[in-house]
Amino acid sequence: MSISSIKTYFKLALSSIQSHMEYKASFWIYLVTLLVYYSAQAGTIFILLSRFSSIGGWSRGEIAFLYSLLIFAQGIVASVFSGMVEFGSLVRDGSYDRYLLRPLSPIGQVLMNHFDITGLLHLVLGIVTFLVANQFTNIEWTFWKVCMLFLSVFGSAMILAGIRIAIASIAFYAVQNYSLVHLFIFSSREFMMYPMNIYNVSIRILLTFLLPLGFVNFYPAHYFLAKNSESLFHPFFIYLNFPVGFLLFFGSLFIWKKGQRRYESTGT
Repeated sequence: MSISSIKTYFKLALSSIQSHMEYKASFWIYLVTLLVYYSAQAGTIFILLSRFSSIGGWSRGEIAFLYSLLIFAQGIVASVFSGMVEFGSLVRDGSYDRYLLRPLSPIGQVLMNHFDITGLLHLVLGIVTFLVANQFTNIEWTFWKVCMLFLSVFGSAMILAGIRIAIASIAFYAVQNYSLVHLFIFSSREFMMYPMNIYNVSIRILLTFLLPLGFVNFYPAHYFLAKNSESLFHPFFIYLNFPVGFLLFFGSLFIWKKGQRRYESTGT
């Protein structure tokens, strides 16, 4: 990728940010709404923990740490990969044709044209939740654990991004993919708010081998918290966050390229 291409992508992202902030009142209302939503989500978890003290053998600090890993990854994905959520509409109304005519990567244009700076609010919430979690856990942060934390967040982001790209790619074949977006991107994250061992074995198999959301926060959290759990299919799974993310992300890009070759304009 040339320096000129990088500058172009940067300008596209900057243009997207400026468009979001064009109506400042609307922008700040959206930010506040997002903050209230995630605060209420975190508050619900802590209310449950204040009532039951633990969920599935996980204390309030451990679940807060679990939640912070999720929010960190979502912050990256919500900012950079928000275009994948709305991609089906680009195919339906024929707007995607314009991306194919420009001398830039089509997927890069989709991502940068829909760069969402409000997604960075997740990172702020993640930091707050992470600091709270550390007050209630006994994690000894060594240099290698800090490195592992950054690697885990990056791996988790690749998992969530890979799922978004794969679901978006279906629009090349089916045009309409909103129901899948709602199911696999929005509804599925509710499973990651709580430790996976509270679900029955069929759900745990689904979230490990078919839709590997367990590797976003549940499995890597075992490494940092030094937890032993009978719900682990194999103890080595706690180290597979980044490899799973790598395979899923680049696998989804392969699916995207296959779908793009079969793309036929809707003609609208």
